[in-house]
Amino acid sequence: MQPKIVIVADAMVGLGGGERVVEVLAEAFPQAPVYTLLYDPKHAPDSVAGRVVTSWLRRFPGGSRYAKALLPLYPNAIESFDLNAFDVIISSNHTLAKGVLRTSEQIHVCYCHTPMRAIWENSHAELQRVPGILRPFARQLFMKLRLWDFAAAARVDTFIANSVTTKKRIAAHYGGRESSIITPPIDTERFAPGGPVREYYLAVSRNVPYKRIDLAVDAAVRLGRPLIVVGEGTDRLTHGSPLVSFRGKIGAAELTELMQGARALLSPQLEDFGMAMLEMNACGRPVIAYARGGALETLVDGKTGVFFAEQTVDSLTDAIDRFEKLEFDPAFIRRHAEGFSKERFKQKMRDLVADLYDRKKHSA
Repeated sequence: MQPKIVIVADAMVGLGGGERVVEVLAEAFPQAPVYTLLYDPKHAPDSVAGRVVTSWLRRFPGGSRYAKALLPLYPNAIESFDLNAFDVIISSNHTLAKGVLRTSEQIHVCYCHTPMRAIWENSHAELQRVPGILRPFARQLFMKLRLWDFAAAARVDTFIANSVTTKKRIAAHYGGRESSIITPPIDTERFAPGGPVREYYLAVSRNVPYKRIDLAVDAAVRLGRPLIVVGEGTDRLTHGSPLVSFRGKIGAAELTELMQGARALLSPQLEDFGMAMLEMNACGRPVIAYARGGALETLVDGKTGVFFAEQTVDSLTDAIDRFEKLEFDPAFIRRHAEGFSKERFKQKMRDLVADLYDRKKHSA
């Protein structure tokens, strides 16, 4: 008898790494419904649209558009899901999805992209973005969310980290909890080589402080290199140089085309894993990345990209100079990315769930 499986996700209101993982989990477990805090059919994966169950947050007008403003309500909303009919819960967590309530008979596997950065890793930077008069309230909210999130981690039977960096964060923030690693799925069919390489560099990022878009922009301008920046909120950015183009959120086909044509992807941020770097590699194109976090697990210096040691313009420009003196083999880069394919991810997750369910049945 096969277990009844449910997938639980944070708000699905864009097409970032978390949403792409949920989409592949849904492919791996085609009978599983997808419970999510919010769902925006215009921007989230449409392949799961017929399987989505949303929380009561959907009643808020414009809730999908202003999902971040509803953060104080997330714990209550995630706990409102009644999942008692299922044997296995798979949560895809980068905010608070792992906090669903479960019974002692259920198995809860949490695929953790990261413990929530805003409350565990980047609190001070996030608070600086809040208007001064509201900062004391935001600080109090972060404290309450940390307490709730720590308690919610106890509802998880098995943590799966997407990288060594995330594995360390899970242990640090959740009382030494152990986790195994399954790297995220890369769509090597959609992201594939094609088209001529042009002169521009590319940055793919949401407009949030830790992504350090400023470093990519300043380095490109200093060297006189064209740069295209894409990602949610980047269309609100401006710069005096005609070398820099901010495109904002774009479609999947346009992103693939831009990756195929770029000299390299500039990745100046500390990433937990960094799916965009491997998507770029799947297109046969190299990456220039900050030498910390997930990049150290996914890139081969001098072969699939180039590292830089410090988050400074000087360090990044030196790396671009080095990159431009090297030759890269697109076929080798592509083969490297194929080792992170969707099929590999799906099989590992199926095997994990089957093993956990089998052991649970035999221990009953």
